[in-house]
Amino acid sequence: MRTRARTAWRRSLLGWMVLVVLGGPAATAVPAATLRWKLKPGETLHYVMEQQTETSDKAGAQESKVTLSQTINWGWAVKEVGPDGVADLNLTIDRIRTTIASPIGVFTYDSDDKQEPQGLLAAGLVPFLKALVGAPFAVKMSPQGELSDVKVPEKLLQAIREAGPAGGGGANIFSEEGLRHMITEVSLALPKEDLEKGKSWTRQIKIPSPFGDMTLETVYTDQGPDPSAGPDVERINLETKVEVPPPPEGAAFKINAQERKGTFFFDNAAGRLIKSQVAENMEAVLTINKIEISRRNTATTTLKLESDGASK
Repeated sequence: MRTRARTAWRRSLLGWMVLVVLGGPAATAVPAATLRWKLKPGETLHYVMEQQTETSDKAGAQESKVTLSQTINWGWAVKEVGPDGVADLNLTIDRIRTTIASPIGVFTYDSDDKQEPQGLLAAGLVPFLKALVGAPFAVKMSPQGELSDVKVPEKLLQAIREAGPAGGGGANIFSEEGLRHMITEVSLALPKEDLEKGKSWTRQIKIPSPFGDMTLETVYTDQGPDPSAGPDVERINLETKVEVPPPPEGAAFKINAQERKGTFFFDNAAGRLIKSQVAENMEAVLTINKIEISRRNTATTTLKLESDGASK
């Protein structure tokens, strides 16, 4: 009897264990999500972009540092949305605030301030910054957030032409190509396929540099829903590898360390990016005529959708 009782007890215990394993609380698989931008004709999205950069150079006993602090207020006006979901937008800078500190002085500019700064830096930068404000960039955006057909405003092209070599040619933002890159990078491009936690996709772009085009290969990885950021908000991490072109003859350029990581928060119910942050660090050595210049660059860029809809 005792043997039968023990056997029955074991079977009962085994049955409870099976119920606990199969029927008890368990991690629920998060279904795949189709992330899409959802824009409506006539609406305007207002974003605030903040940038902080610091570049330090050292050649022998000489050291120099340049810092940039910038706040840009963007307005994304949706003109039309076609049957295929492709939207026509005007992206306009409503306001720009810039502070640059360098060995030759400090430059501060606010497009809302009627009194313009003076000095060497101001002479080269103010005309271009003034032309940036209020100039609409016409673009097309796919439902995946890919921006294309960027049209740079004529008054900006005129400012670039008038700046001549001081405008930086194709090497930086103060050029037509640099402006196109700036515009295409304010959006989050999503894949056509459904996403689930852990799934990645890759995007490659080229950006101008003094030595030629740099190649940025960015890997995006879906982290799944993030309730702390809001309902229906998906968190997406990114990590970028940078490939630089060979330096000109007589020079050598070596990257000793580099890192570019960030996070995007996409509201799938509303169909728009609500905030992002990207941090970059690079340490490199440039050798020109046997003189070594050590450079360290750090940068942080944040983008946030304003909840109140104000543009300033």
